[in-house]
Amino acid sequence: MTPALALEDLCKRFGRIHAVEHLSLEVPSGQMVGFLGPNGAGKSTTLYLIPRLVHPDSGRIRIFGADLRRDFKRAIRSVGVMVEAPAFYEYLSARRNLQLAARILGGVRKHDIDEIFERIGLADRQQDKVRTYSQGMKQRLGIGRALLGRPRLLVLDEPTNGMDPEGTREILGFLQQRVRNDGLTVFISSHLLYEVEEYCDTVFVINQGHLVASGNVREILKPQEHIVRATFVGKVPEPRWLRAQAPIKHVEAVAPDTLDIMLGAEDSAWLNLYLLQAGFRICALYPRQKTLKEFFLSITGDHGHA
Repeated sequence: MTPALALEDLCKRFGRIHAVEHLSLEVPSGQMVGFLGPNGAGKSTTLYLIPRLVHPDSGRIRIFGADLRRDFKRAIRSVGVMVEAPAFYEYLSARRNLQLAARILGGVRKHDIDEIFERIGLADRQQDKVRTYSQGMKQRLGIGRALLGRPRLLVLDEPTNGMDPEGTREILGFLQQRVRNDGLTVFISSHLLYEVEEYCDTVFVINQGHLVASGNVREILKPQEHIVRATFVGKVPEPRWLRAQAPIKHVEAVAPDTLDIMLGAEDSAWLNLYLLQAGFRICALYPRQKTLKEFFLSITGDHGHA
Protein backbone atom coordinates (compact mmCIF):
# COMPACT_ATOMS: atom_id res chain seq x y z
CA MET A 1 0.00 0.00 0.00
CA THR A 2 1.26 3.48 -0.89
CA PRO A 3 2.19 5.38 2.29
CA ALA A 4 0.15 8.46 3.09
CA LEU A 5 3.33 10.46 3.61
CA ALA A 6 6.91 9.64 2.63
CA LEU A 7 9.88 11.81 3.55
CA GLU A 8 12.99 10.81 1.60
CA ASP A 9 16.43 12.00 2.76
CA LEU A 10 15.01 15.37 3.81
CA CYS A 11 17.43 18.12 4.88
CA LYS A 12 16.87 21.67 6.09
CA ARG A 13 19.46 24.02 7.52
CA PHE A 14 19.16 27.50 8.98
CA GLY A 15 22.67 28.90 8.75
CA ARG A 16 24.88 26.54 10.73
CA ILE A 17 21.91 24.84 12.40
CA HIS A 18 20.95 21.47 10.91
CA ALA A 19 17.24 21.43 11.79
CA VAL A 20 16.46 18.32 9.73
CA GLU A 21 19.29 16.04 8.65
CA HIS A 22 18.72 13.22 6.12
CA LEU A 23 15.30 12.39 7.56
CA SER A 24 13.44 9.50 5.94
CA LEU A 25 10.19 7.98 7.16
CA GLU A 26 6.94 6.54 5.82
CA VAL A 27 3.57 7.21 7.46
CA PRO A 28 1.21 4.26 6.82
CA SER A 29 -2.22 5.01 5.40
CA GLY A 30 -5.27 4.72 7.65
CA GLN A 31 -3.46 5.16 10.97
CA MET A 32 -3.03 7.75 13.68
CA VAL A 33 0.73 8.30 13.84
CA GLY A 34 2.66 10.10 16.55
CA PHE A 35 5.69 12.34 15.97
CA LEU A 36 7.90 12.94 19.00
CA GLY A 37 11.18 14.56 19.90
CA PRO A 38 12.73 16.90 22.47
CA ASN A 39 12.73 20.67 22.04
CA GLY A 40 14.89 21.59 19.05
CA ALA A 41 14.73 18.08 17.58
CA GLY A 42 13.32 19.30 14.25
CA LYS A 43 9.64 18.40 14.67
CA SER A 44 8.20 21.82 13.84
CA THR A 45 10.55 22.30 10.90
CA THR A 46 9.50 18.91 9.52
CA LEU A 47 5.82 19.80 9.81
CA TYR A 48 6.41 23.12 8.03
CA LEU A 49 8.16 21.28 5.20
CA ILE A 50 5.14 19.05 4.48
CA PRO A 51 2.83 21.83 3.11
CA ARG A 52 5.91 23.73 1.80
CA LEU A 53 5.56 26.59 4.29
CA VAL A 54 9.33 26.04 4.47
CA HIS A 55 11.28 24.72 1.49
CA PRO A 56 13.74 21.85 2.00
CA ASP A 57 17.38 22.21 1.00
CA SER A 58 17.31 18.68 -0.39
CA GLY A 59 15.24 15.53 -0.30
CA ARG A 60 11.77 14.63 -1.45
CA ILE A 61 8.25 14.59 0.01
CA ARG A 62 5.54 12.34 -1.42
CA ILE A 63 1.88 12.45 -0.39
CA PHE A 64 0.00 9.31 -1.46
CA GLY A 65 2.70 8.86 -4.10
CA ALA A 66 2.45 12.40 -5.53
CA ASP A 67 5.73 14.33 -5.48
CA LEU A 68 5.14 17.58 -3.58
CA ARG A 69 7.69 19.56 -5.62
CA ARG A 70 6.74 18.30 -9.08
CA ASP A 71 2.96 18.09 -8.62
CA PHE A 72 2.16 20.41 -5.72
CA LYS A 73 -1.54 20.94 -6.46
CA ARG A 74 -2.31 17.26 -6.76
CA ALA A 75 -0.30 16.36 -3.64
CA ILE A 76 -1.55 19.15 -1.38
CA ARG A 77 -5.19 18.53 -2.31
CA SER A 78 -5.11 15.43 -0.09
CA VAL A 79 -3.78 17.26 3.00
CA GLY A 80 -5.33 19.21 5.86
CA VAL A 81 -2.82 21.06 8.03
CA MET A 82 -2.74 22.81 11.39
CA VAL A 83 0.73 23.92 12.50
CA GLU A 84 1.54 26.19 15.45
CA ALA A 85 -1.38 28.18 16.94
CA PRO A 86 -4.14 28.51 14.32
CA ALA A 87 -4.77 32.10 13.13
CA PHE A 88 -8.23 33.46 12.30
CA TYR A 89 -10.04 36.68 11.50
CA GLU A 90 -10.77 37.45 15.15
CA TYR A 91 -13.66 39.88 14.53
CA LEU A 92 -15.52 37.49 12.29
CA SER A 93 -17.62 34.60 13.52
CA ALA A 94 -16.22 31.08 13.61
CA ARG A 95 -18.65 30.07 10.89
CA ARG A 96 -17.65 32.96 8.65
CA ASN A 97 -13.99 31.98 9.07
CA LEU A 98 -14.71 28.44 7.87
CA GLN A 99 -16.87 29.75 5.02
CA LEU A 100 -13.97 31.88 3.76
CA ALA A 101 -11.58 28.93 3.99
CA ALA A 102 -14.13 26.73 2.19
CA ARG A 103 -14.42 29.28 -0.63
CA ILE A 104 -10.67 29.08 -1.23
CA LEU A 105 -10.72 25.28 -1.24
CA GLY A 106 -13.81 24.95 -3.38
CA GLY A 107 -16.26 22.06 -3.41
CA VAL A 108 -17.22 22.39 0.28
CA ARG A 109 -20.95 22.21 0.92
CA LYS A 110 -22.93 23.98 3.64
CA HIS A 111 -23.73 20.55 5.07
CA ASP A 112 -20.01 19.82 5.40
CA ILE A 113 -19.47 22.93 7.53
CA ASP A 114 -22.51 22.08 9.68
CA GLU A 115 -21.14 18.59 10.26
CA ILE A 116 -17.69 19.88 11.21
CA PHE A 117 -19.09 22.25 13.85
CA GLU A 118 -21.08 19.36 15.31
CA ARG A 119 -18.11 17.04 15.43
CA ILE A 120 -15.65 19.54 16.97
CA GLY A 121 -18.20 20.52 19.64
CA LEU A 122 -18.72 24.16 18.59
CA ALA A 123 -22.18 24.00 16.99
CA ASP A 124 -23.69 26.25 19.66
CA ARG A 125 -20.85 28.81 19.38
CA GLN A 126 -20.35 28.94 15.62
CA GLN A 127 -21.94 32.40 15.25
CA ASP A 128 -19.76 33.92 17.99
CA LYS A 129 -16.76 36.04 17.05
CA VAL A 130 -13.49 34.13 17.28
CA ARG A 131 -12.06 36.80 19.63
CA THR A 132 -14.44 35.48 22.30
CA TYR A 133 -13.00 31.96 22.00
CA SER A 134 -10.64 30.38 24.50
CA GLN A 135 -7.36 28.86 23.31
CA GLY A 136 -8.86 25.38 23.47
CA MET A 137 -11.84 26.46 21.34
CA LYS A 138 -9.50 27.99 18.75
CA GLN A 139 -7.63 24.69 18.61
CA ARG A 140 -10.93 22.90 17.92
CA LEU A 141 -11.75 25.41 15.20
CA GLY A 142 -8.28 24.95 13.70
CA ILE A 143 -8.84 21.20 13.49
CA GLY A 144 -12.23 21.83 11.93
CA ARG A 145 -10.68 24.09 9.29
CA ALA A 146 -8.05 21.45 8.53
CA LEU A 147 -10.86 18.95 7.92
CA LEU A 148 -12.55 21.11 5.28
CA GLY A 149 -12.51 19.42 1.88
CA ARG A 150 -12.36 15.95 3.43
CA PRO A 151 -8.54 15.47 3.32
CA ARG A 152 -7.05 11.98 3.31
CA LEU A 153 -4.06 13.09 5.43
CA LEU A 154 -4.32 15.35 8.46
CA VAL A 155 -1.11 16.96 9.79
CA LEU A 156 -1.56 18.42 13.28
CA ASP A 157 0.95 20.23 15.50
CA GLU A 158 0.04 20.10 19.22
CA PRO A 159 -3.70 19.84 18.41
CA THR A 160 -4.95 19.67 22.02
CA ASN A 161 -2.96 22.64 23.30
CA GLY A 162 -5.16 24.61 25.72
CA MET A 163 -7.90 21.97 25.88
CA ASP A 164 -9.20 20.51 29.12
CA PRO A 165 -9.00 16.72 29.61
CA GLU A 166 -12.60 16.18 28.49
CA GLY A 167 -12.05 18.22 25.33
CA THR A 168 -8.86 16.32 24.60
CA ARG A 169 -10.67 12.98 24.84
CA GLU A 170 -13.49 14.24 22.63
CA ILE A 171 -11.24 15.54 19.86
CA LEU A 172 -8.74 12.67 19.82
CA GLY A 173 -11.59 10.16 20.10
CA PHE A 174 -13.30 11.81 17.14
CA LEU A 175 -10.10 11.70 15.06
CA GLN A 176 -9.53 8.08 16.03
CA GLN A 177 -13.06 7.30 14.87
CA ARG A 178 -12.40 9.00 11.52
CA VAL A 179 -9.24 6.93 11.14
CA ARG A 180 -11.06 3.66 11.81
CA ASN A 181 -14.27 4.37 9.91
CA ASP A 182 -13.16 6.59 7.02
CA GLY A 183 -9.53 5.58 6.48
CA LEU A 184 -8.21 9.03 7.41
CA THR A 185 -4.49 9.23 8.20
CA VAL A 186 -3.48 11.53 11.08
CA PHE A 187 0.14 12.62 11.61
CA ILE A 188 0.22 14.26 15.02
CA SER A 189 3.00 16.03 16.91
CA SER A 190 2.41 16.28 20.64
CA HIS A 191 4.37 17.09 23.79
CA LEU A 192 1.79 15.14 25.81
CA LEU A 193 3.29 11.69 25.53
CA TYR A 194 0.32 9.87 27.03
CA GLU A 195 -1.80 11.10 24.10
CA VAL A 196 0.46 9.37 21.61
CA GLU A 197 0.65 6.29 23.78
CA GLU A 198 -3.14 6.02 24.09
CA TYR A 199 -4.37 7.05 20.65
CA CYS A 200 -1.62 6.37 18.09
CA ASP A 201 -0.86 3.16 16.20
CA THR A 202 2.68 4.03 15.10
CA VAL A 203 5.28 6.44 16.48
CA PHE A 204 8.35 8.17 15.03
CA VAL A 205 10.93 9.71 17.37
CA ILE A 206 13.49 12.24 16.14
CA ASN A 207 16.42 13.93 17.85
CA GLN A 208 18.78 16.56 16.44
CA GLY A 209 17.09 16.24 13.07
CA HIS A 210 17.63 12.47 12.81
CA LEU A 211 15.13 9.63 13.13
CA VAL A 212 16.18 7.66 16.22
CA ALA A 213 13.28 5.22 16.64
CA SER A 214 10.08 4.14 14.92
CA GLY A 215 7.53 1.37 15.03
CA ASN A 216 4.27 0.14 16.48
CA VAL A 217 3.54 1.96 19.74
CA ARG A 218 2.91 -1.23 21.70
CA GLU A 219 5.98 -2.98 20.28
CA ILE A 220 8.28 -0.03 20.79
CA LEU A 221 7.18 0.17 24.42
CA LYS A 222 7.94 -3.49 25.03
CA PRO A 223 10.66 -3.31 27.69
CA GLN A 224 13.90 -5.25 27.56
CA GLU A 225 13.52 -5.56 31.32
CA HIS A 226 10.39 -6.64 33.11
CA ILE A 227 9.07 -4.20 35.72
CA VAL A 228 6.82 -5.64 38.41
CA ARG A 229 4.88 -3.52 40.88
CA ALA A 230 4.49 -5.27 44.25
CA THR A 231 2.25 -4.08 47.08
CA PHE A 232 2.83 -5.61 50.51
CA VAL A 233 0.80 -6.16 53.67
CA GLY A 234 2.80 -5.41 56.78
CA LYS A 235 6.57 -5.68 56.45
CA VAL A 236 8.14 -4.36 53.21
CA PRO A 237 11.52 -5.71 52.02
CA GLU A 238 14.47 -3.35 52.01
CA PRO A 239 15.30 -2.26 48.42
CA ARG A 240 19.02 -2.77 49.15
CA TRP A 241 18.38 -6.38 50.18
CA LEU A 242 16.32 -7.05 47.05
CA ARG A 243 18.96 -5.54 44.73
CA ALA A 244 21.44 -8.14 46.02
CA GLN A 245 19.37 -10.96 44.46
CA ALA A 246 20.77 -12.02 41.07
CA PRO A 247 17.67 -11.75 38.81
CA ILE A 248 16.75 -8.33 40.23
CA LYS A 249 18.31 -5.36 38.42
CA HIS A 250 16.71 -2.38 40.16
CA VAL A 251 14.23 -1.59 42.95
CA GLU A 252 12.39 1.67 43.50
CA ALA A 253 9.94 2.55 46.29
CA VAL A 254 6.83 4.23 44.86
CA ALA A 255 4.78 4.21 48.09
CA PRO A 256 5.35 3.13 51.72
CA ASP A 257 3.91 -0.30 50.92
CA THR A 258 4.76 -0.55 47.19
CA LEU A 259 7.94 -1.29 45.23
CA ASP A 260 8.73 -1.32 41.53
CA ILE A 261 11.07 -4.26 40.92
CA MET A 262 12.96 -4.58 37.63
CA LEU A 263 13.82 -8.11 36.56
CA GLY A 264 16.19 -9.15 33.81
CA ALA A 265 13.46 -11.33 32.31
CA GLU A 266 9.77 -11.97 32.82
CA ASP A 267 9.78 -14.09 35.96
CA SER A 268 6.98 -12.83 38.17
CA ALA A 269 6.30 -16.37 39.42
CA TRP A 270 9.86 -16.66 40.76
CA LEU A 271 9.62 -13.27 42.44
CA ASN A 272 6.29 -14.09 44.08
CA LEU A 273 7.58 -17.44 45.43
CA TYR A 274 10.87 -15.90 46.59
CA LEU A 275 9.16 -13.10 48.54
CA LEU A 276 6.66 -15.49 50.13
CA GLN A 277 9.47 -17.86 51.23
CA ALA A 278 11.28 -14.85 52.70
CA GLY A 279 8.26 -14.12 54.91
CA PHE A 280 6.68 -11.19 53.05
CA ARG A 281 2.92 -10.97 52.41
CA ILE A 282 1.95 -9.66 48.96
CA CYS A 283 -1.53 -8.30 48.28
CA ALA A 284 -0.86 -7.25 44.66
CA LEU A 285 1.76 -8.20 42.08
CA TYR A 286 1.40 -7.09 38.47
CA PRO A 287 3.58 -6.03 35.51
CA ARG A 288 4.06 -2.35 34.80
CA GLN A 289 4.58 -1.49 31.15
CA LYS A 290 7.33 0.91 30.24
CA THR A 291 5.83 4.32 29.44
CA LEU A 292 6.54 6.26 26.28
CA LYS A 293 8.22 8.93 28.39
CA GLU A 294 10.65 6.37 29.84
CA PHE A 295 11.34 5.04 26.36
CA PHE A 296 11.76 8.55 24.98
CA LEU A 297 14.27 9.57 27.64
CA SER A 298 16.15 6.29 27.28
CA ILE A 299 16.89 6.91 23.58
CA THR A 300 17.36 10.69 23.58
CA GLY A 301 19.13 11.11 26.91
CA ASP A 302 17.99 12.59 30.20
CA HIS A 303 18.68 16.08 28.87
CA GLY A 304 15.76 15.79 26.47
CA HIS A 305 12.48 17.48 27.38
CA ALA A 306 9.29 16.45 25.63
